[in-house]
Amino acid sequence: MVKEREIPLKIELLSDGENSEFRIHSKMEIQSILRGIARTGALAALYYDDENDFILTTLLGVDDHNVWLDVSPRETDNQRILPSNKIIFVSSHLQVKVQFIAHNIDNVLFQNKQVFCLPIPNSLLHLQRREYFRLLVPVKKPLTCTIPTKSSAPVLNNSPTIMDISVGGVALECQEHDTEFRPGKIYSACNINLPNIGTLTATILVKNIFIITMRNGDVKKRAGCEFIHLNGTMAILLQRYITHLQSESLTQR
Repeated sequence: MVKEREIPLKIELLSDGENSEFRIHSKMEIQSILRGIARTGALAALYYDDENDFILTTLLGVDDHNVWLDVSPRETDNQRILPSNKIIFVSSHLQVKVQFIAHNIDNVLFQNKQVFCLPIPNSLLHLQRREYFRLLVPVKKPLTCTIPTKSSAPVLNNSPTIMDISVGGVALECQEHDTEFRPGKIYSACNINLPNIGTLTATILVKNIFIITMRNGDVKKRAGCEFIHLNGTMAILLQRYITHLQSESLTQR
């Protein structure tokens, strides 16, 4: 189950580190994301006039070279957009913000109607922030987080189950007397095997602990954990896993 929220179509300003972390350069991936936006009919914003104004539009189609979008119903807007040498496209796909910049825009004929045409970008931002949502891990396809342990301090279970996951962190669950979770404790080099994606290696910081009694009387311990300095490669692996799960969720509705 995915908890969906509306993604605001505002321009995202990022630090250099974030820009690198969330930027996608793969042509196939860029086309796949943009085609997904076109397929779902998600709204997009086109910012122009030095980012001082924008129109709402929809993405109509994508090929190896071009991106086609609806024009504005107001001709005055269209006339102001065409001379712009910087257009910022902002939309979302599967609850992840998508943003790219184009430096020229044309008015062309596409499927027998006048539309805007942008060159397909060489890269785009695929920006997923933790505050947008957390993704519940399917019970039928569980994930575990393997936590390295020292022989001098063994634990009963060093692979607690992951209840939910996001680019910001994970919620882990284990038996009450298993892994010694406590707020403020840091675990380095933790491994999460993401099916068909790869192995995510991360450092986690325990933020909070909950003790829960299940209906059958079992007592569980849940730990809310934050990823610490997740690098770009690991963030991309996680984004691919989340996107895959979201796609599966949509096809099963």
